[in-house]
Amino acid sequence: MQLPSAEIEGYVPFPDDRAESYIEDGYWKEQPFHAVLDERAERHPDRTALVGPDRELSYAELAANSERIAASLQRETSLERLDRVVFQLPNTVEFIEAFFACSRLGVVPVMLLPRHRESEARHVIELTDAKAFFTTGSRYDLGFDFVEFVDDFADEYQDLERLVAVAGAGQQLPEHWTAFDALRSASDPEDLSPVDVNPSDPGVMLLSGGTTGLPKGIPRTHNDYVFQWGQMADAVGVEDDWIGFPSVPIGHNASLCCVVGSAFWAGATVAVEPVLKPDRLMQLIEDVGGTYSLPVPTQLVDILEHPDRESYDLSSLETLISGGQKVPPRVVYELVDEYDIGFCNIFGMAEGPLICTRPDDDVDTQANTVGRPIAPDADEVRIVGTDRQTAVDRGEQGELSVRGPGYFTGYFRTPEENAENFDDDGWFYTEDVLSVDDDGNYRVHGRIKETIIRGGENIYAPDLEDVIIEHEAIENVAVIGMPDERLGERPAAFVELRENADEVTLEDLQSYLSDRGIAVFKRPERLDVVDELPRTEVGKIAKVNLEERITEELKREGKLPDGY
Repeated sequence: MQLPSAEIEGYVPFPDDRAESYIEDGYWKEQPFHAVLDERAERHPDRTALVGPDRELSYAELAANSERIAASLQRETSLERLDRVVFQLPNTVEFIEAFFACSRLGVVPVMLLPRHRESEARHVIELTDAKAFFTTGSRYDLGFDFVEFVDDFADEYQDLERLVAVAGAGQQLPEHWTAFDALRSASDPEDLSPVDVNPSDPGVMLLSGGTTGLPKGIPRTHNDYVFQWGQMADAVGVEDDWIGFPSVPIGHNASLCCVVGSAFWAGATVAVEPVLKPDRLMQLIEDVGGTYSLPVPTQLVDILEHPDRESYDLSSLETLISGGQKVPPRVVYELVDEYDIGFCNIFGMAEGPLICTRPDDDVDTQANTVGRPIAPDADEVRIVGTDRQTAVDRGEQGELSVRGPGYFTGYFRTPEENAENFDDDGWFYTEDVLSVDDDGNYRVHGRIKETIIRGGENIYAPDLEDVIIEHEAIENVAVIGMPDERLGERPAAFVELRENADEVTLEDLQSYLSDRGIAVFKRPERLDVVDELPRTEVGKIAKVNLEERITEELKREGKLPDGY
């Protein structure tokens, strides 16, 4: 039994007593990430593990390639166990090869997303004391020069000793860069000196996908993350002949855990596409027989409304998972009806909580709830009141709090956040507002910080958005609190209209909400129709941008003082 041993300044480990109980109860398998791969490679060496745009690897080939890369890094760098390296890679075969190579060395990849730019990159390098940076060259046409981007600031960080890029054919990298292919070809698997990787220590660092500020580091141990791979595979019903395809960046938990990790746990195949556009994803499904994925709701809407959708063969789909923001119920009904698939409506956080409907649930449950925790026998889940002590009754709204073998134990080097969101017993308070139905299915009502307080009355913005999105002319909606000197806040709605839809006025919207029994104080008092709502790097609506915009507009209109 290996209990937590990492001594990293600013890292919060699992307490020994909890780690010991999770191992004894069989929740933690004491397997680093690469041990999962190796076990599958030994059992099914010739089974296809990875399919990419120009390469396909069996389980045995993927395991050997990750050993070669690890051996080269071991020989050519000073990387040691628990050192951090930054990944800013698209969805490619090389991402997966590098991920398992890092696991063999006990090195912790930090998941910077492709759409992150200089402020986020610098912040992550400084936060984690990163020693290497993996990115892509010109091999994949992503419309951005990542090598030039990183090269502009990398020399300012003395500890950043190795820069690695997936170079395109004939691409000349800057002198101090290493081509990814050279790492893979410079060593043989037997050149790797074994490293004692403690599975109770961090194996990957995810980043918070929030809509405000710079991302926070979320360390996940091999044990707690592998536990969730298995639980997610069971919840979705992944079979070893399935083909999972990540629809959002692999560096995001939605892909790394729910698709990639669950596929490798089940001994299935992962197919990757670097360009995450609807036509490319639909072509991937047709080309490889894609079985399951986790797109965000906006991607589902884009696919359903794609003018050429019927020209693609999507009949191989078995299950779709979606979350990250509210999935419009009409989208669930349409997908289930048209493709006869299972739908997993999911509430998930990189911090660990995963709650989802199951593929065999009835469609009303899939469309209107987020189901049950993926590990009901192991997860400790409570819905508590504002005192964070008292559990609320079934059907009542409260804050989700969690503890268990699949949840993280603290943000990296962010003690203020940890003090605010953890109690002395290790419970994590998520700041998400949920409720539980009598049948045990959960419903999401939004973030505590999305509560609009109008003259002392609470309005949960996502609940209002759920009603507005059902308007026949409205494609997407964001409800925010606009500042008001007298009432504190008033609700305001930003909407995207459906193609060829009639114009919608504020009076139209208020009348529509009145017909549906929405209280007067909850109805938006301002409506802005926009071509496109601002989004974060993972597709969530960036409400902070809308809040800043409306505050400035109110000042220009003389409805707020300049100093507000």
